[in-house]
Amino acid sequence: MLAHALLAMVVEGEVVSTTSRWTSDHSRIVTEATVRTPDGDVIVSQLGGKVGTLAMRVFHGDEPLVNGMRVAVTAHADMDTSLRAHLVVDRVKVNAYPLGFVRTGVTEGGKYLFWEGGCVYVTIDSNGTKELPGDTEFAVVEASIDEWNRNTQSCSYFQILVDEREDVEVGTDMKNVIKFRDATWCRPAIADDPQRCYSPDAAGLTTAVYVDDASSDRDGAIVDADIELNGAGDLDGGFAISHMGLTQGVGNCLSDLGNTLTHELGHLQGIEHTCRTRADPPRVDDEGNPVPSCEASLAPAITEATMYNFAECGETKKATLTQDDIDAVCEVYRLADDPGSCERVDESGCGCASSGEMPLPAGLSAVGFAFLVLRRRRGILRP
Repeated sequence: MLAHALLAMVVEGEVVSTTSRWTSDHSRIVTEATVRTPDGDVIVSQLGGKVGTLAMRVFHGDEPLVNGMRVAVTAHADMDTSLRAHLVVDRVKVNAYPLGFVRTGVTEGGKYLFWEGGCVYVTIDSNGTKELPGDTEFAVVEASIDEWNRNTQSCSYFQILVDEREDVEVGTDMKNVIKFRDATWCRPAIADDPQRCYSPDAAGLTTAVYVDDASSDRDGAIVDADIELNGAGDLDGGFAISHMGLTQGVGNCLSDLGNTLTHELGHLQGIEHTCRTRADPPRVDDEGNPVPSCEASLAPAITEATMYNFAECGETKKATLTQDDIDAVCEVYRLADDPGSCERVDESGCGCASSGEMPLPAGLSAVGFAFLVLRRRRGILRP
């Protein structure tokens, strides 16, 4: 249960303005939106947004607030580490979209996400998790990475590589972090932004920062991606990170680490879910067919895939890829398109082989995927 739950309030009205900014440490983008209510204007703060041609979102978090939306926003009051007050968005219910509003994809130009280089380096937080004995979690992380690398190597050039472990926090630093959260399911507060807590139904989530510029051939290029794993359950409920059905956590819903992480690593590579929820824009698969609604009657090829949107407590099958998952990576990163290099994304924002410098665009977007689990039956893997 989130600590701020009792302080929640609902702000209902029309979004009349939005302003996105980088925080002072440049670790995250936040958006301040003014909601016009019958009692006056209220400013709420949402994690994510777009500054210039860079964007940030949590997959799949709430709909980003835009001008003209009619919304019912659940929010709570909180403070940053400088003791300044913020009204932080917890949930967004969109009652009506502005006229002419069209969701075209992850980027405004309709592009989905990809890495420009032949690989991506990930850094595992050295603190690990206390919910698994010894170094179990690190072995499971490497097994999940190997599951993707080994099964796609015959048809894809792309590889996930592991850097040295570090005591590290998530943020836009061109370092792709795998972070365990045992104490609280929140991104910590900083000098000019309060802590940002996630949905208590999310067993894991991925946040990506990417180029959002329809005029650029880099549109959709990821420059930073972080995975967070939820072990912050307590005696009242929540998740316990597990392996082979065992855990030292106390949450009442086992979140198998291989199951959750293998799914999230698919999102880290830019891979989408196998069906669409109501919040998702229309999209097509690699054969040009519309991706079906998750509410429709679905074929086993969709529901058995690692990238299927739903899971059960204690589920383990998503730790093993299906052909659909393999085909997704091999479509985005075809052997025939191999860039012939394995470059890290550096401070210029480029992770591609180039004879000249490619400066980072003026702004980035960030998007996030969350792996949601309904406690009694099945849950949404929002990424």
